[in-house]
Amino acid sequence: MKEKPKGMRIGESVFCIGYLLFAAIAGLIFLKRASGGSDAYAAGCAALVLLLGGGDAFHLIPRIHINLRGNAKDAPTQKTDEFRLGLGNLISSITMTIFYILLYRVLAIKEPGQIPENVDRMFFVLLIILTLIRIFLCLKPQNRWFRRDGDPRWGLIRNIPFVLIGLITVFSLTVFYHHFDMALLVTISFICYMAVVLLAGKKPMMGMLMIPKTICYIWMICLLL
Repeated sequence: MKEKPKGMRIGESVFCIGYLLFAAIAGLIFLKRASGGSDAYAAGCAALVLLLGGGDAFHLIPRIHINLRGNAKDAPTQKTDEFRLGLGNLISSITMTIFYILLYRVLAIKEPGQIPENVDRMFFVLLIILTLIRIFLCLKPQNRWFRRDGDPRWGLIRNIPFVLIGLITVFSLTVFYHHFDMALLVTISFICYMAVVLLAGKKPMMGMLMIPKTICYIWMICLLL
């Protein structure tokens, strides 16, 4: 695989480190706000922010290491890199999915009564079912997480329930909560993510869309703060 220019690798690494530090600091701020035990909103935000940042760390830290070191030349190191990146992508795929369940509940805590009770219950159950389906699909060996030539067909299959989770989230944000700014951020992040999943295998530069996707998450955390 062709190596990215050194400047691009360093820039990407600096961005990833900044994002992980930001998520950690934001999570600690929420934990401090929730330290009294009475602020359920802050506790929920702390959980979702630390889950998001912690899950992303599993694939970003190996990526930072590879970027700063350069592509491995020997086969054993390449296999190790592929395993670490694959495991990190698997973990972050799961934590990113759970993030949206937590986001849904956090919004309900902050602004109770915005969604009719029966609709809220139905959406929450749907989110849990879709999350379980998504996790099950992510764990299937057909995904070939630990190989560079992952199956693009399974990349689409495992993300069908994830896209449905995104649609429910955006619908709730716009129709019931009227948080159009956050709904736009969720929409952009999903578009960037799916473009990477579907196209990065043939056009590796599409992977750079993960940067605007991550910026959307940073902005969402700022709105929660």
